[in-house]
Amino acid sequence: MAPRRHVRSPPASYSPRVSLSPDKSPVIDSVLKQLKACSRRLQAALSSHRTELQVLERLYYKGKNQHRTALFWRRVAEMRKFGERVDEMHIDDVVESLRLSFWGEPSGRTAKIMKGPWTHYPDAMPLLFVLERCSACCMLIDRARERLLGIYDSFTLMMQTGAFLQMILVLAAIASRIRLLLLEMRAALEVSWSASYRALQTIFPSEVQTVKMLPRSVEVDATASDIPLSLPQSRAVSVPAAVEAHEEDLGDAMSRPVLTATPMQEQPRVDTLSVNEPHLLPPDNEVMPGGAFSLSSELRTNESIKVSQSSGLLTTEVTVGSSCRPSANAPKRKKTDGDKPKPAKKKKRDAIDDIFGF
Repeated sequence: MAPRRHVRSPPASYSPRVSLSPDKSPVIDSVLKQLKACSRRLQAALSSHRTELQVLERLYYKGKNQHRTALFWRRVAEMRKFGERVDEMHIDDVVESLRLSFWGEPSGRTAKIMKGPWTHYPDAMPLLFVLERCSACCMLIDRARERLLGIYDSFTLMMQTGAFLQMILVLAAIASRIRLLLLEMRAALEVSWSASYRALQTIFPSEVQTVKMLPRSVEVDATASDIPLSLPQSRAVSVPAAVEAHEEDLGDAMSRPVLTATPMQEQPRVDTLSVNEPHLLPPDNEVMPGGAFSLSSELRTNESIKVSQSSGLLTTEVTVGSSCRPSANAPKRKKTDGDKPKPAKKKKRDAIDDIFGF
């Protein structure tokens, strides 16, 4: 098994509090409060992080033989690798050890002494070590969060295939959960780095020049790069002037644009075709004589078309000989004796009918 990646803290020498200027004590008090709060935040975040790693480790152990050649399993191995490296740093112990160093040697730290104010302060080596560890852990967290986002996207694409859906869903949830925990850890590390830097600046001002600044978060850099400081002259956007809003319901007078009629151009004269269509039905005041309606008169229509051309106009007249509307006084057709149905002929009986009684 490969050795765990953990850098030991350098040996430190402690000096009593009375050797420090009294005007620097309030700064150290605020630094210790920040370190205590950050240590608790890191412990809670890393505890949840270890729980997610245990679940991931169990899934990795059960599915390694079956999915070792699959593409998504490489993402699982990569997620497991980054999670173990963050856990192996033990950054919560590093921050807590710096806070406890203000109470002297580890052998002399008792519960009673720890409840009181700080009595000693360490030299510059533990402070520089904590600054370096916080900076390295922030870089590792940024890289891990970037890769976890890509792993999560690959898992969501894998879900669309429907293969191993339950396992892929659990792995995507673990990736999302670990990424959120890493975000919480980085925020606590930024405060820890700032507090350690203030302590170093207060106690050993000459050592501040050797400290490298904390790398900025990837999301902060991306957000800052998206916002331009000034618009280029070639792409200057002209903002239209604000138009005063009028309320017509209150009786405000508004100026309406008046449209002036323009004279239309004279069109050339074109001969038109006018057709006088006659009424197919007779007028209401006209009464048809009784008995004028018959089936033959309904089917026959006499049309006479008269075309006369005068003064360049074509006139068409259509005359219908009779109307299709039946008259109310038309006689009804009477039924005759010939219209009655004839009775069916009776079937002759034979010998078989006499036997069976038909």
